Amino acid sequence: MQTLPLTVEALRTRFYPDTLRRDPVAAFLSRLGRVVSPADTVLDLGAGAGSLNPYALRGRVAKVIGVDRDPRVGTNPLLDRGLQADITGLPFRDGVFDVVFSIYVLEHVGDPQPLLSEIARVLRPGGRCAILTPNIYHYVTMVARATPTWFHKWINERRGRAADDTFPTRYLLNSRRALTRGFADAGFVAESLETIEVQPNYLDATPVTYAAGIGFERLVNATEWLAPFRVNLIGIFRKDPDAVR
Repeated sequence: MQTLPLTVEALRTRFYPDTLRRDPVAAFLSRLGRVVSPADTVLDLGAGAGSLNPYALRGRVAKVIGVDRDPRVGTNPLLDRGLQADITGLPFRDGVFDVVFSIYVLEHVGDPQPLLSEIARVLRPGGRCAILTPNIYHYVTMVARATPTWFHKWINERRGRAADDTFPTRYLLNSRRALTRGFADAGFVAESLETIEVQPNYLDATPVTYAAGIGFERLVNATEWLAPFRVNLIGIFRKDPDAVR
């Protein structure tokens, strides 16, 4: 019997047929979907061009507004309205949003507290902030911290991501402790904070490296003892109406 050659795509199809185990953004949006309602006004913080997030919240809520320094936010098809602005100086009055969310933004923030204070300011009392960001204790993040931005751009270009969509990283809000403390200081209560491990996206150069990544994924997902080493953090934080800031 002829043996078919082992490929990354064959491994992906076999071990990750479920989108939620394959795609961290899909996993995050499944959580986000539990906290939004059709009447909500939602802010996508660091929305960009929309090319890295193919899952539309638009149409499921009253309005989705996005903010980013990138001028392409104005034509982001996932938004009802996109504004070019600094996320630490949001052009909105106090308490106008029911939900604020960010996807792979917090790892780029050099001064977390002004940002978290701005999020708290534009959220209504009891409103929620949902975040997806890399975990500082995962091997991908450890390599990223030890290498320069030009290397990140080179790697991502090889993976099909434009250099313009790769930004310098700081990793100041990328552990459970840092997130819990930072959001608490800004007047939030943590409703949930979990780590998830998905398919080894950064090891898909060869079947051998991808298979090794599968082994790591199965290991850290086998027990909560190893949860601190999973690749991504997903957090839901509620603005405490009684917090004194």
